[in-house]
Amino acid sequence: MMTQPVKNELLIKNGFVYDPANGVKGEVKDIAVQNGKIVEPSKLSTGAKVINAKGKVVMAGGVDIHTHVAGPKVNVGRLFRPEDKLHDTMEARTPLKRAGGGFSVPTTFTTAYRYARLGYTFVNEAAMPPLLARHTHEEIRDTPILDQTAYTLFGNNWLVMDYIKKGQTENLDAYIAWMLKATKG
Repeated sequence: MMTQPVKNELLIKNGFVYDPANGVKGEVKDIAVQNGKIVEPSKLSTGAKVINAKGKVVMAGGVDIHTHVAGPKVNVGRLFRPEDKLHDTMEARTPLKRAGGGFSVPTTFTTAYRYARLGYTFVNEAAMPPLLARHTHEEIRDTPILDQTAYTLFGNNWLVMDYIKKGQTENLDAYIAWMLKATKG
């Protein structure tokens, strides 16, 4: 059996670990990561990068299931708030990040940096209009750090409402399936 070569190893030591799925509620523990997967600390080589998390919380990244961070409505918000840049300090460009700004409606990069500072790794855009799905997916691709998905809007769609009104569930199912395929990023 072939073993996978070790690409990266990380040992997070002495942190207050929270893992609700496994009943861990703030125990001081070490977390070992090898090739992007959590493993027993004994499996790491002596060359693993060590982070001392003493006094810090160690937990999985946050998930925000209802956001409005991408798509045409966000750009309309940016157009309505040209003074936004006056109320916010810009994110400085560094070798690792791009500049950005925006107070109430930040740029894609600023949005990602702010979510990441809060511990989030995943957000879901809750209102993607079908006709503007391409634009929403462009902004999602332009947002670093965060994994993202988007809900396609059906609640105010005329055909959806008409099929429901007429009781045409097969047509409704076919239309929604087609729409989901058509708006897939």
